[in-house]
Amino acid sequence: MGSQGQADNFFEGAGFDWESYIVHRPAPTPEFYQLIYDHHRAHGGEFNLAHDIGTGPGNIAEQIGKTFKHVHASEPSAYHTSVAEHRLKAIDPHKYTTQQCRGEDISSEAAGHKEGSVDLITVAQCIPLMNVPQAISGFAHLLKPTTGTLAIWFYGRPCFADPAQQQSQRIINAILSKAWDRVRPMKGTGFEPAKTMLCAFLDNVAFPSEQWQHVRRLKWNADKPMMFLENDDVDFEIRWESAVGEGEVEERYLDRGFWAVEADVAWMRGFVDYALPWENKDEEKRGFDGLFGELEQAMGGKGVRQRVTWPVALLLATRK
Repeated sequence: MGSQGQADNFFEGAGFDWESYIVHRPAPTPEFYQLIYDHHRAHGGEFNLAHDIGTGPGNIAEQIGKTFKHVHASEPSAYHTSVAEHRLKAIDPHKYTTQQCRGEDISSEAAGHKEGSVDLITVAQCIPLMNVPQAISGFAHLLKPTTGTLAIWFYGRPCFADPAQQQSQRIINAILSKAWDRVRPMKGTGFEPAKTMLCAFLDNVAFPSEQWQHVRRLKWNADKPMMFLENDDVDFEIRWESAVGEGEVEERYLDRGFWAVEADVAWMRGFVDYALPWENKDEEKRGFDGLFGELEQAMGGKGVRQRVTWPVALLLATRK
């Protein structure tokens, strides 16, 4: 999904293969979406209009459109927006609309909706790079009072489900660390608050009680790190922050099958390639051949698949 600022540059340009990006990402399951819809329905929510923030290629908007009558998808990047528009219009030119707009600005720009008109807002894989207080306030502005639902989620580092795959885990951790070399130093950039949020499993996202109710914070596999890097791999002090308010519900689940992918080394390489696309693709990718060779051997050889799971945080809140 799209995000703000420096990270946008990773995915710009006509040469980026968004379909391969989608293939090499974990996909939220129907049960995950149903959990969001059940929360929405339980608090009187309707299924008329949804807004997907930071839609990237529109893959989340596409899924939401199976349940909602109309889906508006917005993106800060002009290129991402054009990709999403092309994909979504091919699915249903009447159900989907798109707009170039930062997530923080949807209440101040002409986002295509009146205040208090949106039933559901989804924010997948992009909240850490936003101005969170401004964004949360803007989302409240758009949602229907007393029934509108906000769903924010993020998945973290790929984790091998089999405890016997510890060596594979060490190698993919090393690969991810090396891949992030291209964006160092991170101290003082937008990545510093983003990494801080991931270390907190999104617990430092605040929901002011004058705007929000029925707040739930759900975490799967929270014994695994959300941040793609080890603490020693960053050039700033890692701190844990919490904005969990009184009365908010916290739920934790240990489920090594959650969003599971049966991945071989080719899939793992695709995940890394499309998580941090290369500026000089061929030259930079060759620099990882040795590590991926080690990973292939640790996983059992060419074409051998191992189960990969994810730490995931989901925030659900209802507009007051």
